[in-house]
Amino acid sequence: MLAQLEHRADVESAEVDRRGELLRIRLRADGVVSTIRDELERMGFAAENSSDASAADARWYGLSDVGELSRDEGRVIASRVVPPFAVAHGLAHDEIATLSDRVAAALYACFVGHRDTSLPAGGLAVPCGRAVDDATAPLIGPARAAALGQAIEADLAGAARP
Repeated sequence: MLAQLEHRADVESAEVDRRGELLRIRLRADGVVSTIRDELERMGFAAENSSDASAADARWYGLSDVGELSRDEGRVIASRVVPPFAVAHGLAHDEIATLSDRVAAALYACFVGHRDTSLPAGGLAVPCGRAVDDATAPLIGPARAAALGQAIEADLAGAARP
């Protein structure tokens, strides 16, 4: 999405906050706020001008920084999903670190690989769940890998969060 926005003639830069919840868009001198707002709404996002102080203090990531953010997010998701999954599926404690690393790497590759594409409803949940399934099957077998992929999908879709 950042790439789509930055390729617009009226956009000088587009950035996302660390949590992936806010966009900061700087328009060129001839840019029209209502035009970019309409584009964001067409993409399925709510858009409004903000002078929120917390937004000003946020750390912002541009298109060139998204890889760093994607790597961090992959590790966070793996650390949230893999340990309870491992316990529930009878995996040995010493397998958790290796499995977490494999999941984080698969998520990073998925996030970066889909950075410039339009995604259907549900975003990255399905493709990244499949990527985790494929990446972990050699470690934990196809049935457990499929279950782990589904757990990742649920987490990415927000179902695993309170």
